[in-house]
Amino acid sequence: MPLYIKEKVIFLTLILQLAVTASVSAQVKITELNFNQPPPSESDISRTLQSLVKVQGTGGLYQDGLYLMTHFGDREEMFQSENQSAIDNPWRDDTWRYCSIFSKAADDSVMMGRNWDNQNVGSIIVSLYHPPNGYSSISFARAIDMGFPLNLHLEQIKSSELGGKLLLAPFYATDGINERGLAVAVAGVRQITHSAKSDKELVFVTFMVRKILDRASNVEEAVDLVEDFIPFDLDRNSLNTHFFVADSSGKSVILEYAQDQWRTIYPDNPWQVLTNKPIYNVPDKDLRDKCCRYRSISETLESAETNADRETGMKILQDVAQRGTTWSVIYSPPTRELHFSVYQKWDVVYHSSIP
Repeated sequence: MPLYIKEKVIFLTLILQLAVTASVSAQVKITELNFNQPPPSESDISRTLQSLVKVQGTGGLYQDGLYLMTHFGDREEMFQSENQSAIDNPWRDDTWRYCSIFSKAADDSVMMGRNWDNQNVGSIIVSLYHPPNGYSSISFARAIDMGFPLNLHLEQIKSSELGGKLLLAPFYATDGINERGLAVAVAGVRQITHSAKSDKELVFVTFMVRKILDRASNVEEAVDLVEDFIPFDLDRNSLNTHFFVADSSGKSVILEYAQDQWRTIYPDNPWQVLTNKPIYNVPDKDLRDKCCRYRSISETLESAETNADRETGMKILQDVAQRGTTWSVIYSPPTRELHFSVYQKWDVVYHSSIP
């Protein structure tokens, strides 16, 4: 082939690739979300319930919709009561939180991504919470954890007695980001048992997430904070969960509770990955061999060309999505914002940030 023809072919190929890339990018619709701020009323509770907004309706089996709520007032007493209820009454006999989580720091950018891979959530509730004595945060919760059955339209019951359970959404946070740029998420792991300690408070796993969001501004503070607590989930003596924390500086840590103490795992790279395999004292090679999602994410993140931006992060999450993936979110700790999609509708991305 003559040189000038070969150069023309290469040029046309590049043009075609750019056109395809632009077309794919143009297909993604970014929808801005604003949390409802009802005017002050007789009580913080009524104001909170009035704030419920339905963003997206049902999308099929196990897809009951996406809702936003703004929470006002001090909810600590209610949260403590719910925590005691979880201690006294063993939770569902249902292992859950099959997820993929990662963080990446590159140049001046930091991202933390997570797939929630359990489809049995009922409705998705995204909460903006302003604790009186803590940091504001945005967090995700699934409606079934509050006792709501599947296929229930939440806006129709918010004024009923059952609607009061919506106030517990911040307690059941499975992941979120706070106003200081600290993000946290949970993932399932094999069950371990533990023993009570007189100097440590027993807390349900999502209440642990809530405490981290309310009280920690960076990774170091989160590590110090959890030392006062023992997490549990299915019952008071068992745990099927580990935690991932990242902050605006690009630091991250995985927290696992094993042998009756917290284990902290810091990365050797500007990225870190967590799926559903124990991390503590497990070589990276073994993790890659045992989990294809862990391997896929790691291979992408270790590339020097991988950026820490929304487009890159969502592509990583899409590549490792499973049949039950319900929401996929990219947190940007430095800017305190998040982009997410629900029910694997990758062409619709929602955006919000902490006011």
